[in-house]
Amino acid sequence: MIFDQYVHTDIGANGLAKYLENHGIRKIPRQNGKNPLFDAALIRRILKNSVYCGKIAYGRRRTEKVHGTRNDYKLVEQDEYLLVDGLHEGIVSEELWHEAQVKLLAQAKKYEKVSHGKDNKIHLLSGIVKCPVCGVGMYGNKSIKHKADGTKYKDFFYYGCKHRTMTRGHKCDYKKQMNEELLDDAVAEVIVKLVSNPKFAAMMQEKINMKVDTSVIEQEIAAHERQLRQSYSTKSRLMEEIDSLDPDDKHYIKRKADLDDRLYKMYDKIEDTENLLIAARAKKMSIEAEKLTGDNIYKVLIYFDKLYAVMNEQEKRQIMESLISEIQIYPERQANGQWLKSIKFRLPIIRRRYEY
Repeated sequence: MIFDQYVHTDIGANGLAKYLENHGIRKIPRQNGKNPLFDAALIRRILKNSVYCGKIAYGRRRTEKVHGTRNDYKLVEQDEYLLVDGLHEGIVSEELWHEAQVKLLAQAKKYEKVSHGKDNKIHLLSGIVKCPVCGVGMYGNKSIKHKADGTKYKDFFYYGCKHRTMTRGHKCDYKKQMNEELLDDAVAEVIVKLVSNPKFAAMMQEKINMKVDTSVIEQEIAAHERQLRQSYSTKSRLMEEIDSLDPDDKHYIKRKADLDDRLYKMYDKIEDTENLLIAARAKKMSIEAEKLTGDNIYKVLIYFDKLYAVMNEQEKRQIMESLISEIQIYPERQANGQWLKSIKFRLPIIRRRYEY
């Protein structure tokens, strides 16, 4: 059920955990565990486990000593390990298992960690706005302002260079701190001005209606599938040859060793091709998902001025990450009171850097 729902629906690991809970499906608590519910992390481990499709993995985890301790060890997942046919029968097909790996890989995109600060506030442009001196991302932070008598006045949220103190052997001399609200509002104002152009909505609608071209990656997938069929055919032929060898033949040992060597190499080739096929299918899925995400962003942009006003902070942060690749600021606050110098957008429809 887990494999089927994950592959054939839009439900992710978190959604699957809720799905199982809603259908009364519980797990048997192991060791001292008391939680009978499946969580997303366990579901991902299940989906990655090749045992369920009749395979056995060797070297998937390695025990490593915890740094700074005497007798503490931990299990560490390995990127490379040996995968062989098991003696047991799989409960899901190899095809279904591979489709699950494709989706897992396609959804494994890493996002830059956003600093929420000790107060858990979401800083909309954290990491997107760049330091005018060293060029690294500037991160949101909080400063507590006090009155003359020492009592708290208010919280002041600002963007500052993350290298203003020594970080990873690098220290930046830029010490300026800019008001978050001032910069956030200036960026939102720029976007509102862009989308208010009547031609812009027509261009966005045209972009939404465009078809995504996956012909190149589809050719790559077809080539890997052909190679895999050939390799499986060669593997079967080699196994038949090994079974048909005459043990009384004086060259039996040498012939069997030669065939065994070729068979082991074929297993390696099959594994390499399967990994390439999984990666290619994941790439196609990512391209299609990116098109859908882009379409959603274009739709949001058409009504940006209305939607932005009612979005929560998390939604605003997501739209900023999707729209903008970097923001440049002036080293000094300008005469008009602004810091914003330019905005570089991610979307192909906005081809140029906007100078404020």
